[in-house]
Amino acid sequence: MARLGFTLAEVLITLGIIGVVAAMTMPSLITNYQKKQTIVQLKKSYSVISQALVSSQAENGTIDEWNLNNIGQMDSSDPNGSYKEILTDLLNRYFLPYLDVVENCGLNCSQQRNIDRYELNRKRLVSWGRQPYYIITLKDGTIIAFAMDVSGSGVYQYLYIHVDINGNSKPNIYGRDIFTFMLTSATKKLNMAGSGSSRETLMANTRRGCNKNSPNDAGFYCGALIQYDGWEIKADYPW
Repeated sequence: MARLGFTLAEVLITLGIIGVVAAMTMPSLITNYQKKQTIVQLKKSYSVISQALVSSQAENGTIDEWNLNNIGQMDSSDPNGSYKEILTDLLNRYFLPYLDVVENCGLNCSQQRNIDRYELNRKRLVSWGRQPYYIITLKDGTIIAFAMDVSGSGVYQYLYIHVDINGNSKPNIYGRDIFTFMLTSATKKLNMAGSGSSRETLMANTRRGCNKNSPNDAGFYCGALIQYDGWEIKADYPW
């Protein structure tokens, strides 16, 4: 007489095989999904900020007219005060009116002080709740931290735009959900930090390279690497 079903032992063996296969494939599927979501969100942030710049230039002149190589002079007697005044004026004039801001926390944002963020090498960053970061939150939940660089002669120059594409949600790591853009008068457009460098430099740079062994600012060039690779996260990307 033909057997119409499976024995309990056969069912258990089959379920065991399915469980093993699932355990082997699920982590890879989850990682691939996370990578795709990262690319989608990063491209969206790039588009949103770029479009804001287009709108701003229509009213305020082209980027090369904004004099970002000499935004202002540090007041040595009150460096924090001069930084605050110059950066706040810059953002209020050229950026904030053209972004869909739902919260403007500004400099020394107390809401960010207990949020840990890390370089790609897992080194803890200075809190975004302290100067030099000017914090805003967009309608889609993206958090942007603006900061200026300063030359040896005390001239504020360039604008760094650090973007946490999923807000305060983890992992809060550069190269995973935090990426850095840069705006200068020379480039005249929004660029990823490190843009224009070779792929080898983007990955191996000892200061800001997209690798977990970089001692300082590890991961700052990861956005540029993704863009260089045609908006893909390649197999050798240090995920």
